[in-house]
Amino acid sequence: MRNFLTSLFLLFPMISQAQEFQVVSSAVSVRQVPMGQIEKTLNPGERAPLTSLFTFWGKTENGWVNLDYTSFDFPFEKVMGELPLKFSVITSPKEIDGLKLNENDVLYVAKVKDGKAVCLFKNRAFLIPEKELNVESSTFSVIVVNRKAKLSDGVNSVTLDPGTALLKGSGGYVYRNHFYTSLEPIREETSVDVDAVLKEINRLVDIFNSAKFSSSLADRLGYYVKTMPVRDEDVELVRTGDGGVGVVVTLKYKFYLKNGEPIKGRKTRLFLKESNYEFWRRLSEDLFKSGVDKFVDIRVYRFNGKDSYEDCGFVDSSYHLYKLGYLKDWKSFLKNSESNLNDDLWFFADEVYERLEDD
Repeated sequence: MRNFLTSLFLLFPMISQAQEFQVVSSAVSVRQVPMGQIEKTLNPGERAPLTSLFTFWGKTENGWVNLDYTSFDFPFEKVMGELPLKFSVITSPKEIDGLKLNENDVLYVAKVKDGKAVCLFKNRAFLIPEKELNVESSTFSVIVVNRKAKLSDGVNSVTLDPGTALLKGSGGYVYRNHFYTSLEPIREETSVDVDAVLKEINRLVDIFNSAKFSSSLADRLGYYVKTMPVRDEDVELVRTGDGGVGVVVTLKYKFYLKNGEPIKGRKTRLFLKESNYEFWRRLSEDLFKSGVDKFVDIRVYRFNGKDSYEDCGFVDSSYHLYKLGYLKDWKSFLKNSESNLNDDLWFFADEVYERLEDD
């Protein structure tokens, strides 16, 4: 027989544990409130402390950030308070008043009077002679687990979802009237098939290239902007502290004549800004459907007119904003994404038509 709880438990005061995040996408905005006005921007690799959390938003001393763009690991457990209790542990299986009790089940003792104890077990109250119990009094910490976890007593185990509350003492844990000796986090990493992701990206690339090739603008100009095929080295998965995954996709653009020849002496610019945002939105949406559950970071490169490509900025989108329906069309995508694109990247269609008319 094991006396698993001593008469004095460790006390766990309410304290704030300093937490920190690190930016793992191209950038993240610091906002006055979630979804609010932008106050400043944090760059890749920058770290900042968190003071509080609200869903997928984290509060810093300067404002709120979307944690989808960061690597951040919640503390495994959070202490919510303390609870003094009288209790008794079942040391061997028995049946009391028609109720079957197993080893390590816990009875809460509400009152002891005249040699009898008023006990509670899973919302049921009944009387038990005090001499049949080993009544103890101690203070438990009330904790909440922030990640999926497994409780075990060496024989039996139970899986807890994030947000589950339980009692913690120096000898173990009590959950649903049962004592467990160990509590361990369950680390679940998102699984993403890189080959499938690459295939899906190039499927979309082909669709939008075909649309641009056959557009009236391309017919009048004799050339169009081609998105180059995406290779293995253009796709990078980013694992974050909570087991999630983001993806970085490098897209390269180059002018091509209608006959299939590349234009080598000019810097590439993108026509029809709306269609490009729609392409990036569709690409992000499909990647989120493929298992990416943090962010999609699209890095835009254009042919520099010589022999290589130059970095023209990025467009990042958040998984949780996608799930909430904030990326439903190109306008909402533009409004709710993180982006910083070179002004010289754009070549608007109306300017092109004006030049054609002048010629």
